[in-house]
Amino acid sequence: MKKIQLLSLFSFFLFASCDSDDKPTQVPDFEGYTLVWSDEFNDETINRSNWTYETGNGVDFGLPVGWGNDELQLYTDTSSNSYIEKNEEDESFLVIAATEDTPASYRSAKMTTYGLQSFRYGKIDARIKLPTAQGMWPALWLLGENRPEIDWPGCGEIDILELVGHTPNRVQSNVHYTNFEKRYRDDEGSPIILEENFNANFHNFSLEWTPTEIYFSLDGNFFKTTLIESDMNEFQRSFYLILNVAVGGNWPGSPDETTTFPQKMYVDYIRYYSKDGLEISEPPVLNLDEETVGSFVAPEIIQEAFNSNLNQFPDIELTIYGAGGEPDVVDSTTAVDGQKSLLFSYPGENWGGAYFKIDPPIDFTDYVNGNLVFSVQLPDDLADAEIKLESVSANTSVFLADYNSEVVDNGFVEYTIPLADFPDVDFSEFTIPFSFWNLVDESGAFAPFDVHIDNIYLEKS
Repeated sequence: MKKIQLLSLFSFFLFASCDSDDKPTQVPDFEGYTLVWSDEFNDETINRSNWTYETGNGVDFGLPVGWGNDELQLYTDTSSNSYIEKNEEDESFLVIAATEDTPASYRSAKMTTYGLQSFRYGKIDARIKLPTAQGMWPALWLLGENRPEIDWPGCGEIDILELVGHTPNRVQSNVHYTNFEKRYRDDEGSPIILEENFNANFHNFSLEWTPTEIYFSLDGNFFKTTLIESDMNEFQRSFYLILNVAVGGNWPGSPDETTTFPQKMYVDYIRYYSKDGLEISEPPVLNLDEETVGSFVAPEIIQEAFNSNLNQFPDIELTIYGAGGEPDVVDSTTAVDGQKSLLFSYPGENWGGAYFKIDPPIDFTDYVNGNLVFSVQLPDDLADAEIKLESVSANTSVFLADYNSEVVDNGFVEYTIPLADFPDVDFSEFTIPFSFWNLVDESGAFAPFDVHIDNIYLEKS
């Protein structure tokens, strides 16, 4: 769940909770729908023809440590973290259990139907009881099956439910996608607030999906509709289902002294229905150039940002990326090193930035005790910006406001940042030697700024 979390600005009505934990005795019929697939979790073990696992810390799936969200858990496929449990009435439930090995060391499970079951349009209905302690992040969601080809968010994401533990009576639903401008977009998550916490009872979380609309409902009550526009091709293709309980991360925060383990998500069933009479066309052909978030900058100008006497970063690319706040990049004769620099013009509409990427990665282990050096010409009203370095397996950000600069030539100032301030970066597989993100003014708001960047290099101690 690599994403920016946005809450709706308007209020929602309160729903009454389910008044029973009793397991339904039969599969209900929904008018206009036909049951196609389900898992009732009535067997003694998890049905591996329906479910597979994503395990580890995210690195094996092309993400930084922490699954792109700074999560704390390791995902496993062991019976300690996912299993079938029966209650005293001999009713069976899938359990995904987050456990604590040692303080700040956690394990959980992430189950998916990738390569086994896929879904395109129709209705998904799931009956679930959620963990709600501080630091818990349970979710039921879908990703596009073409994720290995295009990655997120171009593959599309549909969040049927997400809950973070510090708001135990609130869940939200959302979609994420790429628009025609090659920008990340979402439709703003819509929270549903109950009078009781979501760990008190089971609830039915449902998705209804057509070629033109996506509907979300809780306990049979519709609360959110997303219209599928012409630049949302993601939602005309097949998706796979994901069940997981994350621990910690940027959104829920870490567990605290109030959090006890194990924390369990109980799943009574998940059912998929086709919509009667729905005419389904062939999915649109994937166009990576149009549907990938981010735009490449012309390669012939990229080296203008680097030290003109060094060739530390061959085969480097520059990508602009964001949700409307990504900059335009051109070369400029205003420079402090060589004849030119790069001018980054940030529109200030939203988050965004630009990053330089080395492909293939380079071993810069000899520099780990050295510094990142760069020169910038900054507007007076710029308060802060994010600097991020990255390796194959991890990244670390620092913030410009935490460092002093020295005046150099032509209106530029020079920053020298110790590489030791990027502790998670593995310099033996160095991929991103510089990025400049999320420029804000004194109020902390994204604002339009022009920034010249020049003379980037790494120096040894």
